[in-house]
Amino acid sequence: MKRILTLLLVFTALFANAQTPGENIDVTNYEIHLNNIDFTNHTLQAQTIVTLTAVNPTNTIALDLKTLTVSSVTATGANVSNFSQNGDILTINLSSAMAANATASFTITYGGNTFNESWGGIMWTNGYVCNMGVGFESIPHNLGKCWFPCVDNFTDKATYDVFVTVPTEKTAVCGGNLENDTNNGNGTHTVHSVVPQEIATYHISFAAGDYVEYTDTYNGVERDIPITVYVKPNQINSVSGTFVHVKDIANFYETCFGPYPFNRIGYVITSVGCMEHVDNIGITSGVLTGNTTQEEYVAHEMSHMWFGNKVTCATAEDMWLNEGFAQFCGVFYRADVYGEDDFQQAMSAKTNSITTWCKSESNWIPLNNIPQTMTYDSQAVYNRGAVVVNTLMYYLGRDTFLAAMRDHLNNYSYNASSSEQLRDDITASTGIDMSGFFDTYVFTAGMPHYGVDLLNVTPNGNQYDATVRMTYQHYGPEHVGQNNRVEVTFVDNEGHLQTELVNWDGAEENKTVTLDINPIAAFGDYYNHFLDAKFDNNKIATETGNIGINQQLAITVSSVADSVMIRGEEHYVAPDNDPHTPGLTLSTKHFWNVFRLDFGDADVSGKFTFSNNANMDGDIIHTENDSAVLLYRANFNDPWHTIPYAQQGNWKIGFFTVSDLPSGQYTIGAIDKTQLGLNEFKDEKNLILVPNPTENLVKISTNAKKSEILIVNNLGNKITSFPISENDITISVEDFPAGVYYVNLLDEKKNIISTEKLVKK
Repeated sequence: MKRILTLLLVFTALFANAQTPGENIDVTNYEIHLNNIDFTNHTLQAQTIVTLTAVNPTNTIALDLKTLTVSSVTATGANVSNFSQNGDILTINLSSAMAANATASFTITYGGNTFNESWGGIMWTNGYVCNMGVGFESIPHNLGKCWFPCVDNFTDKATYDVFVTVPTEKTAVCGGNLENDTNNGNGTHTVHSVVPQEIATYHISFAAGDYVEYTDTYNGVERDIPITVYVKPNQINSVSGTFVHVKDIANFYETCFGPYPFNRIGYVITSVGCMEHVDNIGITSGVLTGNTTQEEYVAHEMSHMWFGNKVTCATAEDMWLNEGFAQFCGVFYRADVYGEDDFQQAMSAKTNSITTWCKSESNWIPLNNIPQTMTYDSQAVYNRGAVVVNTLMYYLGRDTFLAAMRDHLNNYSYNASSSEQLRDDITASTGIDMSGFFDTYVFTAGMPHYGVDLLNVTPNGNQYDATVRMTYQHYGPEHVGQNNRVEVTFVDNEGHLQTELVNWDGAEENKTVTLDINPIAAFGDYYNHFLDAKFDNNKIATETGNIGINQQLAITVSSVADSVMIRGEEHYVAPDNDPHTPGLTLSTKHFWNVFRLDFGDADVSGKFTFSNNANMDGDIIHTENDSAVLLYRANFNDPWHTIPYAQQGNWKIGFFTVSDLPSGQYTIGAIDKTQLGLNEFKDEKNLILVPNPTENLVKISTNAKKSEILIVNNLGNKITSFPISENDITISVEDFPAGVYYVNLLDEKKNIISTEKLVKK
């Protein structure tokens, strides 16, 4: 019993003294000496002096060190009693506790075989060696511990002195300023570099091998900044072409985000990939093309000097703060170097990609809570983060966004921050409550959907007051957005556009904006600046051809006299105003908006695809008894009804082709053939308008009896209605303003049974 009690007390004492790396201490400087790099056996012999301050009284110092074996530990300012290694943890026990605020330096001698994974750690390749500061497979990802004892996380930052000794014929390059290069007189030389800024352990670096140096100078906004690129001898002729815009990129970032925060703009060739080491960015040989085809990587990694290095994400789960901003910057720079249109096209492509990615339920992950198995996922973190940053820029306005980013980077200089801290910083900087934006885009999985319907337009002096119905739905987990804000673009009957930023709270609100144009339609996010559950495309067609909106909607211009303006949208949410017809169900997953504005005569058709695929219409088309139909309405105030179409395919998959495609909303419905017949919904061509277009008179022909005609404008507003008891009737439209109208044929129950577009010249 006594022996058991003694062992229990020993175990309890050991457990009580166990600490995690960084606990109770703050490291202020690492002095790293790589004394012997064995390029043949892939080993290091090294010594690191860790200078730290005790945050709380402590008699134990815990540090990270991976694979390498410690042979001795001594200290200045503290008394070491013993040390031990357990896995990746080096524990140094003190004979007397350090007091709070006391400072000490620990000299740790170690060596052995180094660690690497497929991407990360110490990489050896044919006489070259370098470190990659993180690993994609290792969790946690930080791999400073692969070459020196440290507190290997995102938040414990320190300054660095790095000494690297290599054979005389090899070049060593490290992060920081080169202090000296000493010839040791024994066939080796030692390079000493200093990083005076406090940075995380994964940002410090070294590389050694047969490198040659390319140098230049960038005249920065505050100082001249050296440019260095270290490459293999046979690559030197490719440097100038690859880095032709490096000064332009640096100038753009300084203008946007503030002065360059480190010591030089430095790059070095690595064997495996690109890594944002301070002053010594690793780039793979594949980037060094001699032209600008891989320039995005040059720009992406440089932007990390601000986003990731100057200010670092506090946790791996918040990696979008590093990689999302850098991925955004790797496209944003194109606005300056290649022009605004180039930037918009590239970013729009990323937005469409992430809209598609977010549709999958398996990808419903909050942006600030990414599992560490996905920390470096190209879609979940890099591209989605970039698209959210772009959305943030247009939510705030570009100038306001950039000013807020400069404030945040200054507030957290050489420190770490979280999504919550970024939210609060932007709120304080702009005076705009960012809670709603971050709740919707960062803290909630999925993506928002913004609906826009033009309700009414009234003259206001020389301007017009346009009232729009704004709606919010969320694609993903249940969420109702607050502080909603999206661009709404209005178009008049001459094709002039005006864009306004519209704000509202909650699921639905009517908002009025004053315009310089008299609008006939309104579109949400016309320029694809925002991440939302919608896929769209705009086209001014002056010749025949196909306009691909996406895989589910294709529009074809068969003839055009002048031009036709076309916008197609697929919305990935359920249409509202469901019909209350037994046996007919509407899609719960998508609907389309189509807008066309003809300048002269045009022949335009649309092809709408349906499928019982789970991502499309599998929610309503289950068996061959579920017949698919295409439903239409001119605007959200109208009931859904069918219009003439040609159908091809079978019950599982097919498409509907609509000739003379009218503006309006479309969706897929399913008829249960055990309750209803398909012909009950099929709209035959029983409404004919001649001439069309017309300047004055139009003859309306129909084979329906005891019916009614309802004419609405392109906004869905009623122009006139009248009963029709004859097969043919001629009316005057001379007083109608020029534009597009819809002639609706109603049955006795006021249901729309046919619709035709009428163009008044």
